[in-house]
Amino acid sequence: MTLLNSPDVAVRSVLLDEIVPGKHVNLRFHPTLMAASGKPAVEILLGSAAKKDYVLVVEGAVSAAEGGAFGGVGEKDGKHIPMTEAVTDLAKAAVAVIALGSCAAYGGIPAGEPNVTGCRGVSEYLKTRGVKTPVVNVPGCPPHPDWFVGTVAGVLLGGLAAIGELDEIGRPKLFYGELIHENCPRRPDFDAGKFARKIGDSGCLYLVGCKGPVTSADCPKRMWNGGTNWCVGANGPCSGCVEPEFPDKFSPLYEKITEERLSRFRAPAKGK
Repeated sequence: MTLLNSPDVAVRSVLLDEIVPGKHVNLRFHPTLMAASGKPAVEILLGSAAKKDYVLVVEGAVSAAEGGAFGGVGEKDGKHIPMTEAVTDLAKAAVAVIALGSCAAYGGIPAGEPNVTGCRGVSEYLKTRGVKTPVVNVPGCPPHPDWFVGTVAGVLLGGLAAIGELDEIGRPKLFYGELIHENCPRRPDFDAGKFARKIGDSGCLYLVGCKGPVTSADCPKRMWNGGTNWCVGANGPCSGCVEPEFPDKFSPLYEKITEERLSRFRAPAKGK
């Protein structure tokens, strides 16, 4: 849905127009967008490993428990193909991997306690398999379409260097380089000590669970739905959905994050 809802650069343009003269994007496999289904689609997916000139985009957490029994990408010769196997084989041959969404980047909601299916982020999982292909994390629940399309366009046009520096958890600083708290239009309320006491009140939403002070993304500048609004603009606190700590360490979502909880987080990157 993120890919299809890109307002500034339509997915139609990404897939059909020339990115540079004489060059097009070849979308080899996407279960929703491709015409093929069933066995022909699976053969295209698995056959991509022989190409070795592609960017692998992974959606969803990798479920590693029980030999990958809880997550699959289809069947081959009547047997279940675990997502663990497909991600490993395809990542080994890829130029780069993009982990799209917080589940793919860090495990997200499926990796929440008690995590009986053994879900984890793509980068973490690939390390356990000794795969060293570069991984770019584009988290969000959901991620903004601009974050994804911008990352893909950068990689296609100029390689990994074109998307700029990554932060300490693998995100492009172009999109995740500043704290939401620093750019929030309600920051003056925070500085003035004007806090909402319940959802719907005016003022800074810190006391009702806003995670903006520990969340890095450009939501206040970019906004969502074609620039219509964003979480805080709709009078809802930021849930911190782009961070590895989401959701377990950010819960309860509508309660103030205490100093004791804040002390458990990663140290902010330089410049934050």
